[in-house]
Amino acid sequence: MTDKQISAFINTLRYKDKITSLQKDILDTWNTLHKNPFDTESAHKQIVSNNIHYPELLVVICAMPDVVQKPFHEVTQEDMIFNLHRQLEGLIAKEAGDTINR
Repeated sequence: MTDKQISAFINTLRYKDKITSLQKDILDTWNTLHKNPFDTESAHKQIVSNNIHYPELLVVICAMPDVVQKPFHEVTQEDMIFNLHRQLEGLIAKEAGDTINR
């Protein structure tokens, strides 16, 4: 999904009267990712929350060839941004009814 498509999807969700818990998680992940300045504490909380609510997404992300597992104290801001991007794409795919394993 392109950044433009993701932005259009997010804008659609923002104007819905009622949103599902999955849609809320998508918006929360988007907002965390785009917080300026980037808040690593919020990012960590959102990543953990997504991992708890969507363990199937965690498994897929961990299995990606470009993902390297690190102890928490070694995780960088770039790692968090990377993870949030992957989570956001997976959550949107889940919402769209696509399979996460494309």
